[in-house]
Amino acid sequence: MMKYRELLEAAICAPSGDNCQPWRFEVGDNEIRIFNLPKKDTSLFNFRQRASLVAHGALVENILIAASALGYKTKLSILPDRANPDLVATVELEESAAGDEPLYPFITQRTTNRKLYKPLPLTDAQRQSLASSAKAVGAGEVRLVESDGEKRAVAKVIGLNDRLVFENRHLHSFLFDHIRWSDEEAQQTRDGLDIKTLELAPPDALAFRLFKNYSLLQSLNLFGVSKLVGKNAEKLAMSASAICAITMSGSKADDYLAAGRVLQRVWLEATRLGLSFQIMTGITFLMQRVADGEIGLLSPEQVTLIGEARLRLTGAFNLTNETVILMFRVGRNSSPSVRSLRLPLESVVKSIC
Repeated sequence: MMKYRELLEAAICAPSGDNCQPWRFEVGDNEIRIFNLPKKDTSLFNFRQRASLVAHGALVENILIAASALGYKTKLSILPDRANPDLVATVELEESAAGDEPLYPFITQRTTNRKLYKPLPLTDAQRQSLASSAKAVGAGEVRLVESDGEKRAVAKVIGLNDRLVFENRHLHSFLFDHIRWSDEEAQQTRDGLDIKTLELAPPDALAFRLFKNYSLLQSLNLFGVSKLVGKNAEKLAMSASAICAITMSGSKADDYLAAGRVLQRVWLEATRLGLSFQIMTGITFLMQRVADGEIGLLSPEQVTLIGEARLRLTGAFNLTNETVILMFRVGRNSSPSVRSLRLPLESVVKSIC
């Protein structure tokens, strides 16, 4: 009997933007069909469903790793029906001998750590393990910057991301709609961001509640609040042992799915190595949005800042024609205070055989 439940429980451990979980499954006939739910993530970051495609790529990689560990060969078909772009992938399963999958035990342990890290350098072995994560996917590259100068250049881009969330009504609204302000709310919805996952100090947590009021926030921004938020994000980024980028040769749907697969492998590898990990990447989706001319919901100043940030990243990561799909930081600290929850499996699966 196919172990669909075990496979899908591994699948939904994947990360997604603001923990939107934009997926549903159909199972049967030795096949798992994976569908995107476009209405789950309506953020400006999710232009052309690219953020959701990254999430689906991570989900697919979880399935492939779990299937091998549980004794299945897999045949993966990406975007198998161009007339139905919501059908992201199908995975055909065939019973086989269980494979050696050292990352499998870490699927359920992987988590986001938004704490300030201890600025300790990576070892050569850690650096090599992270950088080589893309090899198993056969696409893309993981690039690391570790010197203070290089990290500072990237940290400024990361800081701009958080600043824009507090200066753009659409980005602000989406974030605060997905904050879960109490344990009860987090348990009831089982999606979004538990406020505790933000690792805010008590005074910051109190201020964060006030920032939910966008009109008040606009007034506070006249005194530099959004820029202070950006500076705090820069500080978090600079505390990392390394800031990393996942690059692809293009920016098609397949590239974003492949980047998600690489992301999951490098995140699981970081977890195996005992490293803390945080995605810091919304700005890269805004860069692609601007590059594709979709600037209607951004102010002229914001468009200019995003364009300048793209040039800064190109220099910091020594790029030519590659696309920065994702960025993240790695380092060391204690475990996060809270882990994000997931929707019950039954609510996202049409049938479990």
